[in-house]
Amino acid sequence: MSVAVSALGGMLWGFLAPAQHLLVVAQDRGSALTGESLHRFDGLALFSFVSLALGILLPIGWWLWRSERGPRLFGAVFVGALVGSVAAILVGNGIAALRFPKATDPAVGSIVTVAPSIETPLVLIVQALTASLVILLLAAMNPNDNLQHADPDPDDPEVEFFPPPPPPSFDSNRAD
Repeated sequence: MSVAVSALGGMLWGFLAPAQHLLVVAQDRGSALTGESLHRFDGLALFSFVSLALGILLPIGWWLWRSERGPRLFGAVFVGALVGSVAAILVGNGIAALRFPKATDPAVGSIVTVAPSIETPLVLIVQALTASLVILLLAAMNPNDNLQHADPDPDDPEVEFFPPPPPPSFDSNRAD
Protein backbone atom coordinates (compact mmCIF):
# COMPACT_ATOMS: atom_id res chain seq x y z
CA MET A 1 0.00 0.00 0.00
CA SER A 2 2.84 2.39 0.84
CA VAL A 3 4.55 1.67 -2.47
CA ALA A 4 1.35 2.33 -4.42
CA VAL A 5 0.69 5.62 -2.63
CA SER A 6 4.33 6.63 -3.13
CA ALA A 7 4.02 5.84 -6.84
CA LEU A 8 1.03 8.20 -6.95
CA GLY A 9 3.24 10.81 -5.28
CA GLY A 10 5.82 10.19 -8.01
CA MET A 11 3.12 10.76 -10.62
CA LEU A 12 2.23 14.04 -8.93
CA TRP A 13 5.89 15.05 -9.04
CA GLY A 14 6.12 14.05 -12.70
CA PHE A 15 3.26 16.40 -13.56
CA LEU A 16 4.44 19.29 -11.36
CA ALA A 17 8.20 19.35 -11.94
CA PRO A 18 9.30 22.07 -14.37
CA ALA A 19 11.41 21.28 -17.42
CA GLN A 20 14.79 22.82 -18.03
CA HIS A 21 15.43 24.77 -21.25
CA LEU A 22 18.88 24.49 -22.80
CA LEU A 23 20.61 26.30 -25.63
CA VAL A 24 22.28 23.83 -27.98
CA VAL A 25 25.91 24.96 -28.31
CA ALA A 26 27.29 21.86 -30.05
CA GLN A 27 26.12 18.44 -31.10
CA ASP A 28 24.87 16.65 -27.92
CA ARG A 29 25.87 19.60 -25.70
CA GLY A 30 23.67 22.25 -24.19
CA SER A 31 24.07 25.28 -21.98
CA ALA A 32 21.47 26.23 -19.38
CA LEU A 33 19.72 29.50 -19.99
CA THR A 34 19.75 32.16 -17.29
CA GLY A 35 17.37 31.12 -14.53
CA GLU A 36 16.73 27.70 -16.04
CA SER A 37 19.50 26.04 -14.06
CA LEU A 38 17.39 26.63 -10.95
CA HIS A 39 14.81 24.15 -12.25
CA ARG A 40 17.16 21.31 -11.33
CA PHE A 41 16.75 22.42 -7.72
CA ASP A 42 13.01 22.98 -8.15
CA GLY A 43 12.47 19.40 -9.24
CA LEU A 44 14.53 18.09 -6.33
CA ALA A 45 12.75 20.34 -3.84
CA LEU A 46 9.32 19.30 -5.12
CA PHE A 47 10.23 15.63 -4.85
CA SER A 48 11.56 16.16 -1.31
CA PHE A 49 8.32 17.92 -0.34
CA VAL A 50 6.17 15.09 -1.75
CA SER A 51 8.36 12.55 0.08
CA LEU A 52 8.09 14.54 3.31
CA ALA A 53 4.29 14.67 3.06
CA LEU A 54 4.10 10.93 2.38
CA GLY A 55 6.53 10.28 5.24
CA ILE A 56 4.10 12.03 7.60
CA LEU A 57 0.78 10.69 6.30
CA LEU A 58 1.57 7.01 5.67
CA PRO A 59 2.88 6.15 9.18
CA ILE A 60 -0.11 7.88 10.77
CA GLY A 61 -2.41 5.74 8.65
CA TRP A 62 -0.53 2.55 9.53
CA TRP A 63 -0.49 3.48 13.24
CA LEU A 64 -4.26 3.02 13.33
CA TRP A 65 -3.66 -0.74 12.95
CA ARG A 66 -3.47 -1.36 16.70
CA SER A 67 -2.65 -5.06 16.72
CA GLU A 68 0.54 -4.54 14.70
CA ARG A 69 2.03 -1.64 16.62
CA GLY A 70 5.62 -2.20 17.61
CA PRO A 71 8.88 -3.18 15.92
CA ARG A 72 7.13 -5.10 13.15
CA LEU A 73 5.07 -2.05 12.17
CA PHE A 74 8.15 0.17 12.29
CA GLY A 75 10.11 -2.20 10.05
CA ALA A 76 7.25 -2.47 7.57
CA VAL A 77 6.78 1.31 7.43
CA PHE A 78 10.53 1.92 7.04
CA VAL A 79 11.03 -0.64 4.27
CA GLY A 80 7.80 0.46 2.61
CA ALA A 81 9.01 4.06 2.63
CA LEU A 82 12.36 3.13 1.08
CA VAL A 83 10.81 0.97 -1.63
CA GLY A 84 8.11 3.59 -2.13
CA SER A 85 10.72 6.29 -2.69
CA VAL A 86 12.38 4.19 -5.38
CA ALA A 87 8.99 3.58 -7.00
CA ALA A 88 8.20 7.30 -6.83
CA ILE A 89 11.47 8.19 -8.57
CA LEU A 90 10.93 5.61 -11.31
CA VAL A 91 7.30 6.59 -11.92
CA GLY A 92 8.03 10.32 -11.66
CA ASN A 93 10.95 10.19 -14.08
CA GLY A 94 8.84 8.14 -16.48
CA ILE A 95 5.95 10.63 -16.38
CA ALA A 96 8.34 13.56 -16.83
CA ALA A 97 9.99 11.85 -19.81
CA LEU A 98 6.56 11.36 -21.38
CA ARG A 99 5.64 15.00 -20.78
CA PHE A 100 8.86 16.35 -22.27
CA PRO A 101 10.15 13.98 -24.99
CA LYS A 102 13.83 14.12 -25.82
CA ALA A 103 14.69 16.22 -28.89
CA THR A 104 16.43 14.18 -31.55
CA ASP A 105 19.29 15.86 -33.39
CA PRO A 106 18.55 19.51 -32.51
CA ALA A 107 20.20 22.27 -34.53
CA VAL A 108 23.04 24.29 -32.99
CA GLY A 109 21.65 27.54 -31.58
CA SER A 110 18.18 26.16 -30.94
CA ILE A 111 16.52 25.95 -27.54
CA VAL A 112 15.42 22.51 -26.39
CA THR A 113 13.37 21.34 -23.45
CA VAL A 114 14.86 18.68 -21.18
CA ALA A 115 12.67 16.59 -18.91
CA PRO A 116 13.26 17.00 -15.16
CA SER A 117 14.85 14.11 -13.35
CA ILE A 118 16.07 13.17 -9.91
CA GLU A 119 19.81 12.94 -10.22
CA THR A 120 20.82 12.20 -6.64
CA PRO A 121 19.95 9.10 -4.63
CA LEU A 122 20.00 11.10 -1.38
CA VAL A 123 16.31 11.97 -1.72
CA LEU A 124 15.49 8.30 -1.16
CA ILE A 125 15.99 8.74 2.59
CA VAL A 126 13.62 11.71 3.05
CA GLN A 127 10.45 9.64 3.23
CA ALA A 128 12.01 6.86 5.30
CA LEU A 129 13.56 9.21 7.85
CA THR A 130 10.37 11.24 8.18
CA ALA A 131 8.34 8.07 8.63
CA SER A 132 10.78 6.87 11.30
CA LEU A 133 10.46 10.13 13.18
CA VAL A 134 6.66 10.04 13.01
CA ILE A 135 6.55 6.44 14.32
CA LEU A 136 8.97 7.42 17.11
CA LEU A 137 6.77 10.36 18.12
CA LEU A 138 3.58 8.28 18.01
CA ALA A 139 5.17 5.57 20.16
CA ALA A 140 6.54 8.14 22.62
CA MET A 141 3.14 9.81 23.00
CA ASN A 142 1.35 6.51 23.65
CA PRO A 143 0.90 6.08 27.43
CA ASN A 144 0.80 2.27 27.36
CA ASP A 145 3.83 0.01 27.36
CA ASN A 146 2.25 -2.32 24.82
CA LEU A 147 1.35 0.64 22.50
CA GLN A 148 -2.33 -0.30 22.50
CA HIS A 149 -5.23 2.08 22.90
CA ALA A 150 -5.70 3.46 26.44
CA ASP A 151 -9.52 3.39 26.68
CA PRO A 152 -10.93 0.32 28.46
CA ASP A 153 -13.66 -1.69 26.81
CA PRO A 154 -17.06 -0.61 28.21
CA ASP A 155 -18.25 -4.23 28.24
CA ASP A 156 -15.27 -5.34 30.33
CA PRO A 157 -16.62 -7.63 33.11
CA GLU A 158 -13.69 -6.85 35.43
CA VAL A 159 -14.76 -3.25 35.86
CA GLU A 160 -17.50 -3.17 38.49
CA PHE A 161 -18.93 -0.12 40.14
CA PHE A 162 -20.28 -0.51 43.70
CA PRO A 163 -21.72 2.25 45.81
CA PRO A 164 -19.03 3.58 48.13
CA PRO A 165 -19.18 2.49 51.78
CA PRO A 166 -20.70 5.00 54.18
CA PRO A 167 -18.24 7.29 55.91
CA PRO A 168 -17.15 6.25 59.40
CA SER A 169 -19.15 7.86 62.16
CA PHE A 170 -17.50 9.46 65.10
CA ASP A 171 -19.94 9.17 67.94
CA SER A 172 -18.54 10.72 71.10
CA ASN A 173 -21.11 9.08 73.37
CA ARG A 174 -20.04 5.63 72.42
CA ALA A 175 -17.47 3.84 74.51
CA ASP A 176 -15.52 1.09 72.90
